Amino acid sequence: MPGKGKKQKTAHVGPDQTPSSRDMDAHEESTDDEEDTSNRAVLAAITALKGEMAKMKDDICANVDRRIERVYNDLRQEITMANNSVQASIASIEANSQKLHDKAADMERAATAHSDSISQLEQQVASLNSDVATLKRKNEELEGNSRRNNIRITGICEGLGMTKPRDFIATLLKDALALNEQPMIDRAHRTLRQRPSPSEPPRPFVIRIHHYHVLEEILRKAATIKNLQYQGKTIRIFPDYPPTVVKRRALFNRARQVLRNQPDVRYGLLYPARLLVTHNGSQLSFTDPQKAEEYAERLTGSARPQMVEAM
Repeated sequence: MPGKGKKQKTAHVGPDQTPSSRDMDAHEESTDDEEDTSNRAVLAAITALKGEMAKMKDDICANVDRRIERVYNDLRQEITMANNSVQASIASIEANSQKLHDKAADMERAATAHSDSISQLEQQVASLNSDVATLKRKNEELEGNSRRNNIRITGICEGLGMTKPRDFIATLLKDALALNEQPMIDRAHRTLRQRPSPSEPPRPFVIRIHHYHVLEEILRKAATIKNLQYQGKTIRIFPDYPPTVVKRRALFNRARQVLRNQPDVRYGLLYPARLLVTHNGSQLSFTDPQKAEEYAERLTGSARPQMVEAM
Protein backbone atom coordinates (compact mmCIF):
# COMPACT_ATOMS: atom_id res chain seq x y z
CA MET A 1 0.00 0.00 0.00
CA PRO A 2 1.28 3.58 -0.72
CA GLY A 3 0.60 4.72 2.89
CA LYS A 4 2.83 2.07 4.35
CA GLY A 5 5.67 3.09 2.04
CA LYS A 6 5.39 6.70 3.17
CA LYS A 7 5.62 5.79 6.83
CA GLN A 8 8.67 3.68 6.14
CA LYS A 9 10.38 6.59 4.33
CA THR A 10 9.55 9.04 7.16
CA ALA A 11 11.03 6.66 9.71
CA HIS A 12 14.41 6.87 8.02
CA VAL A 13 14.65 10.74 8.22
CA GLY A 14 16.95 11.89 11.01
CA PRO A 15 17.60 15.27 12.62
CA ASP A 16 20.97 15.49 11.04
CA GLN A 17 19.54 15.45 7.50
CA THR A 18 20.36 18.32 5.20
CA PRO A 19 17.83 20.71 3.66
CA SER A 20 18.18 19.20 0.26
CA SER A 21 17.20 15.92 1.72
CA ARG A 22 14.13 17.51 3.23
CA ASP A 23 13.13 18.97 -0.19
CA MET A 24 13.51 15.59 -1.75
CA ASP A 25 11.39 14.03 0.92
CA ALA A 26 8.78 16.71 0.49
CA HIS A 27 8.81 16.16 -3.24
CA GLU A 28 8.42 12.45 -2.78
CA GLU A 29 5.56 13.01 -0.36
CA SER A 30 3.87 15.31 -2.90
CA THR A 31 4.27 12.67 -5.59
CA ASP A 32 2.85 10.03 -3.30
CA ASP A 33 -0.15 12.23 -2.56
CA GLU A 34 -0.79 12.70 -6.26
CA GLU A 35 -0.58 8.96 -6.82
CA ASP A 36 -2.96 8.38 -3.93
CA THR A 37 -5.39 10.91 -5.40
CA SER A 38 -5.10 9.29 -8.83
CA ASN A 39 -5.58 5.86 -7.35
CA ARG A 40 -8.59 7.00 -5.42
CA ALA A 41 -10.05 8.51 -8.60
CA VAL A 42 -9.45 5.22 -10.45
CA LEU A 43 -11.00 3.29 -7.62
CA ALA A 44 -13.94 5.68 -7.61
CA ALA A 45 -14.30 5.32 -11.38
CA ILE A 46 -14.05 1.54 -11.10
CA THR A 47 -16.61 1.57 -8.29
CA ALA A 48 -18.91 3.83 -10.37
CA LEU A 49 -18.38 1.57 -13.40
CA LYS A 50 -19.18 -1.47 -11.27
CA GLY A 51 -22.33 0.28 -10.08
CA GLU A 52 -23.34 1.18 -13.63
CA MET A 53 -22.58 -2.36 -14.82
CA ALA A 54 -24.56 -3.76 -11.90
CA LYS A 55 -27.40 -1.39 -12.78
CA MET A 56 -27.18 -2.35 -16.46
CA LYS A 57 -27.11 -5.98 -15.44
CA ASP A 58 -30.17 -5.46 -13.29
CA ASP A 59 -31.90 -3.58 -16.13
CA ILE A 60 -31.01 -6.28 -18.63
CA CYS A 61 -32.12 -9.01 -16.27
CA ALA A 62 -35.34 -7.11 -15.58
CA ASN A 63 -35.97 -6.67 -19.31
CA VAL A 64 -35.18 -10.32 -19.97
CA ASP A 65 -37.42 -11.36 -17.09
CA ARG A 66 -40.21 -9.16 -18.41
CA ARG A 67 -39.83 -10.53 -21.91
CA ILE A 68 -39.63 -14.08 -20.65
CA GLU A 69 -42.70 -13.49 -18.55
CA ARG A 70 -44.48 -11.92 -21.51
CA VAL A 71 -43.50 -14.81 -23.81
CA TYR A 72 -44.43 -17.26 -21.07
CA ASN A 73 -47.82 -15.60 -20.65
CA ASP A 74 -48.37 -15.54 -24.41
CA LEU A 75 -47.34 -19.18 -24.75
CA ARG A 76 -49.46 -20.12 -21.78
CA GLN A 77 -52.44 -18.31 -23.26
CA GLU A 78 -51.93 -19.96 -26.65
CA ILE A 79 -51.43 -23.36 -25.03
CA THR A 80 -54.56 -22.79 -22.95
CA MET A 81 -56.52 -21.81 -26.05
CA ALA A 82 -55.12 -24.77 -28.00
CA ASN A 83 -55.86 -27.06 -25.08
CA ASN A 84 -59.41 -25.73 -24.87
CA SER A 85 -59.82 -26.22 -28.62
CA VAL A 86 -58.39 -29.76 -28.40
CA GLN A 87 -60.60 -30.54 -25.44
CA ALA A 88 -63.63 -29.23 -27.36
CA SER A 89 -62.62 -31.30 -30.40
CA ILE A 90 -62.10 -34.36 -28.24
CA ALA A 91 -65.48 -33.80 -26.61
CA SER A 92 -67.09 -33.46 -30.05
CA ILE A 93 -65.29 -36.58 -31.29
CA GLU A 94 -66.35 -38.48 -28.19
CA ALA A 95 -69.94 -37.31 -28.68
CA ASN A 96 -69.86 -38.33 -32.35
CA SER A 97 -68.19 -41.60 -31.42
CA GLN A 98 -70.90 -42.26 -28.88
CA LYS A 99 -73.56 -41.48 -31.46
CA LEU A 100 -71.88 -43.81 -33.93
CA HIS A 101 -71.59 -46.46 -31.25
CA ASP A 102 -75.28 -46.08 -30.44
CA LYS A 103 -76.16 -46.23 -34.14
CA ALA A 104 -73.96 -49.29 -34.61
CA ALA A 105 -75.63 -50.93 -31.63
CA ASP A 106 -79.06 -50.06 -33.07
CA MET A 107 -78.02 -51.38 -36.47
CA GLU A 108 -76.67 -54.55 -34.90
CA ARG A 109 -79.92 -55.07 -33.02
CA ALA A 110 -81.89 -54.30 -36.19
CA ALA A 111 -79.67 -56.65 -38.23
CA THR A 112 -80.19 -59.39 -35.66
CA ALA A 113 -83.93 -58.81 -35.72
CA HIS A 114 -83.93 -58.72 -39.53
CA SER A 115 -81.82 -61.85 -39.65
CA ASP A 116 -84.29 -63.61 -37.41
CA SER A 117 -87.16 -62.30 -39.53
CA ILE A 118 -85.39 -63.39 -42.71
CA SER A 119 -84.78 -66.83 -41.25
CA GLN A 120 -88.46 -67.10 -40.37
CA LEU A 121 -89.44 -65.81 -43.81
CA GLU A 122 -87.08 -68.28 -45.48
CA GLN A 123 -88.67 -71.09 -43.53
CA GLN A 124 -92.12 -69.80 -44.45
CA VAL A 125 -91.13 -69.42 -48.10
CA ALA A 126 -89.65 -72.92 -48.13
CA SER A 127 -92.87 -74.23 -46.59
CA LEU A 128 -94.96 -72.26 -49.08
CA ASN A 129 -92.82 -73.47 -51.97
CA SER A 130 -93.34 -77.01 -50.78
CA ASP A 131 -97.07 -76.39 -50.50
CA VAL A 132 -97.16 -74.77 -53.94
CA ALA A 133 -95.24 -77.70 -55.45
CA THR A 134 -97.65 -80.10 -53.79
CA LEU A 135 -100.66 -78.11 -54.99
CA LYS A 136 -99.23 -77.89 -58.51
CA ARG A 137 -98.64 -81.63 -58.52
CA LYS A 138 -102.15 -82.29 -57.24
CA ASN A 139 -103.61 -79.80 -59.71
CA GLU A 140 -101.72 -81.51 -62.51
CA GLU A 141 -103.00 -84.88 -61.34
CA LEU A 142 -106.56 -83.57 -61.13
CA GLU A 143 -106.31 -81.97 -64.55
CA GLY A 144 -104.81 -85.14 -65.95
CA ASN A 145 -107.59 -87.21 -64.43
CA SER A 146 -110.20 -84.81 -65.82
CA ARG A 147 -108.61 -85.23 -69.28
CA ARG A 148 -108.13 -88.96 -68.91
CA ASN A 149 -110.94 -89.85 -71.32
CA ASN A 150 -110.02 -87.06 -73.77
CA ILE A 151 -108.29 -87.30 -77.13
CA ARG A 152 -107.18 -84.69 -79.64
CA ILE A 153 -107.49 -84.92 -83.40
CA THR A 154 -105.47 -82.62 -85.64
CA GLY A 155 -105.73 -82.06 -89.40
CA ILE A 156 -109.54 -81.82 -89.75
CA CYS A 157 -110.37 -78.92 -92.03
CA GLU A 158 -112.14 -75.91 -90.59
CA GLY A 159 -115.88 -75.91 -91.22
CA LEU A 160 -116.33 -79.68 -90.90
CA GLY A 161 -118.40 -80.96 -87.99
CA MET A 162 -119.85 -77.59 -87.09
CA THR A 163 -123.50 -78.61 -86.69
CA LYS A 164 -123.27 -81.95 -84.89
CA PRO A 165 -119.67 -82.39 -83.81
CA ARG A 166 -120.27 -85.54 -81.69
CA ASP A 167 -121.92 -87.43 -84.55
CA PHE A 168 -119.30 -86.16 -86.99
CA ILE A 169 -116.39 -87.31 -84.81
CA ALA A 170 -118.06 -90.66 -84.02
CA THR A 171 -118.46 -91.36 -87.75
CA LEU A 172 -114.90 -90.16 -88.50
CA LEU A 173 -113.37 -92.44 -85.86
CA LYS A 174 -115.39 -95.46 -86.98
CA ASP A 175 -114.49 -94.98 -90.66
CA ALA A 176 -110.84 -93.92 -90.24
CA LEU A 177 -109.93 -96.58 -87.68
CA ALA A 178 -112.27 -99.34 -88.95
CA LEU A 179 -114.05 -99.67 -85.59
CA ASN A 180 -116.84 -102.17 -85.17
CA GLU A 181 -119.22 -99.47 -84.05
CA GLN A 182 -119.31 -95.78 -83.45
CA PRO A 183 -117.80 -94.85 -80.07
CA MET A 184 -119.98 -93.12 -77.50
CA ILE A 185 -118.82 -89.51 -77.26
CA ASP A 186 -119.74 -87.19 -74.41
CA ARG A 187 -118.34 -83.95 -75.89
CA ALA A 188 -116.58 -82.80 -79.04
CA HIS A 189 -115.42 -79.29 -79.92
CA ARG A 190 -112.50 -77.46 -81.42
CA THR A 191 -109.96 -75.79 -79.18
CA LEU A 192 -111.10 -72.46 -77.80
CA ARG A 193 -109.06 -69.98 -79.80
CA GLN A 194 -109.68 -67.63 -82.68
CA ARG A 195 -110.54 -69.27 -85.97
CA PRO A 196 -107.37 -69.44 -88.09
CA SER A 197 -106.93 -67.98 -91.55
CA PRO A 198 -107.02 -70.30 -94.59
CA SER A 199 -103.20 -70.33 -94.70
CA GLU A 200 -102.94 -71.49 -91.08
CA PRO A 201 -103.41 -75.06 -89.81
CA PRO A 202 -106.93 -75.88 -88.55
CA ARG A 203 -107.77 -75.97 -84.87
CA PRO A 204 -107.62 -79.43 -83.23
CA PHE A 205 -110.74 -81.22 -82.03
CA VAL A 206 -110.97 -82.12 -78.34
CA ILE A 207 -113.15 -85.21 -77.78
CA ARG A 208 -114.25 -86.88 -74.58
CA ILE A 209 -114.84 -90.64 -75.01
CA HIS A 210 -117.44 -92.06 -72.64
CA HIS A 211 -115.69 -95.42 -72.03
CA TYR A 212 -111.99 -95.56 -71.25
CA HIS A 213 -111.46 -98.96 -72.89
CA VAL A 214 -112.84 -97.52 -76.12
CA LEU A 215 -110.30 -94.65 -75.84
CA GLU A 216 -107.50 -97.19 -75.42
CA GLU A 217 -108.63 -99.05 -78.54
CA ILE A 218 -108.76 -95.78 -80.53
CA LEU A 219 -105.24 -94.78 -79.49
CA ARG A 220 -103.87 -98.28 -80.13
CA LYS A 221 -105.28 -98.42 -83.66
CA ALA A 222 -104.17 -94.83 -84.37
CA ALA A 223 -100.61 -95.79 -83.35
CA THR A 224 -100.53 -98.80 -85.70
CA ILE A 225 -101.71 -96.83 -88.74
CA LYS A 226 -98.71 -94.93 -90.08
CA ASN A 227 -100.60 -92.54 -92.35
CA LEU A 228 -104.08 -91.91 -91.04
CA GLN A 229 -106.27 -90.21 -93.69
CA TYR A 230 -109.68 -88.56 -93.73
CA GLN A 231 -111.08 -87.06 -96.93
CA GLY A 232 -107.61 -86.99 -98.42
CA LYS A 233 -106.13 -85.13 -95.45
CA THR A 234 -103.65 -86.56 -92.93
CA ILE A 235 -105.01 -86.55 -89.42
CA ARG A 236 -103.34 -87.49 -86.15
CA ILE A 237 -104.86 -88.68 -82.87
CA PHE A 238 -103.21 -88.00 -79.50
CA PRO A 239 -104.08 -88.24 -75.81
CA ASP A 240 -105.23 -84.91 -74.39
CA TYR A 241 -102.62 -84.21 -71.73
CA PRO A 242 -102.38 -81.05 -69.54
CA PRO A 243 -100.09 -78.34 -70.97
CA THR A 244 -97.48 -78.87 -68.22
CA VAL A 245 -97.35 -82.58 -68.99
CA VAL A 246 -97.09 -81.90 -72.71
CA LYS A 247 -94.07 -79.66 -72.11
CA ARG A 248 -92.37 -82.25 -69.89
CA ARG A 249 -93.00 -85.04 -72.40
CA ALA A 250 -91.72 -82.87 -75.26
CA LEU A 251 -88.30 -82.73 -73.55
CA PHE A 252 -87.88 -86.44 -74.39
CA ASN A 253 -88.40 -85.91 -78.15
CA ARG A 254 -84.67 -85.85 -78.88
CA ALA A 255 -84.02 -89.09 -76.99
CA ARG A 256 -86.97 -90.80 -78.70
CA GLN A 257 -85.75 -89.61 -82.10
CA VAL A 258 -82.32 -91.14 -81.47
CA LEU A 259 -83.80 -94.38 -80.15
CA ARG A 260 -85.82 -94.87 -83.34
CA ASN A 261 -82.60 -95.75 -85.15
CA GLN A 262 -81.23 -98.19 -82.57
CA PRO A 263 -81.43 -102.00 -82.99
CA ASP A 264 -83.14 -104.26 -80.49
CA VAL A 265 -84.61 -101.34 -78.62
CA ARG A 266 -88.15 -100.95 -77.32
CA TYR A 267 -89.19 -97.75 -75.60
CA GLY A 268 -92.29 -96.05 -74.34
CA LEU A 269 -93.13 -92.72 -72.78
CA LEU A 270 -95.19 -93.34 -69.67
CA TYR A 271 -97.48 -90.85 -68.01
CA PRO A 272 -96.76 -88.19 -66.97
CA ALA A 273 -93.20 -88.00 -68.33
CA ARG A 274 -91.09 -91.12 -67.81
CA LEU A 275 -89.16 -92.79 -70.63
CA LEU A 276 -88.96 -96.58 -70.33
CA VAL A 277 -86.25 -98.18 -72.50
CA THR A 278 -85.63 -101.91 -73.01
CA HIS A 279 -82.40 -102.97 -74.70
CA ASN A 280 -81.06 -106.54 -74.87
CA GLY A 281 -83.28 -107.61 -71.99
CA SER A 282 -82.21 -104.71 -69.77
CA GLN A 283 -84.86 -102.17 -68.81
CA LEU A 284 -84.07 -98.60 -67.81
CA SER A 285 -86.36 -95.78 -66.71
CA PHE A 286 -85.56 -92.07 -67.17
CA THR A 287 -87.24 -89.03 -65.71
CA ASP A 288 -84.34 -86.72 -66.68
CA PRO A 289 -84.44 -85.89 -70.42
CA GLN A 290 -80.72 -85.08 -70.49
CA LYS A 291 -79.71 -88.46 -69.07
CA ALA A 292 -82.12 -90.21 -71.44
CA GLU A 293 -80.58 -88.38 -74.40
CA GLU A 294 -77.04 -89.27 -73.28
CA TYR A 295 -78.01 -92.95 -72.97
CA ALA A 296 -79.70 -92.94 -76.39
CA GLU A 297 -76.65 -91.40 -78.04
CA ARG A 298 -74.44 -94.15 -76.61
CA LEU A 299 -76.47 -96.72 -78.48
CA THR A 300 -75.42 -97.03 -82.13
CA GLY A 301 -76.97 -99.01 -84.97
CA SER A 302 -79.28 -98.71 -87.94
CA ALA A 303 -82.18 -101.03 -87.01
CA ARG A 304 -85.46 -99.25 -86.43
CA PRO A 305 -86.83 -100.15 -82.99
CA GLN A 306 -90.41 -101.10 -82.35
CA MET A 307 -92.18 -98.28 -80.51
CA VAL A 308 -94.60 -98.98 -77.70
CA GLU A 309 -96.45 -95.80 -76.69
CA ALA A 310 -97.71 -96.18 -73.13
CA MET A 311 -100.25 -94.01 -71.33
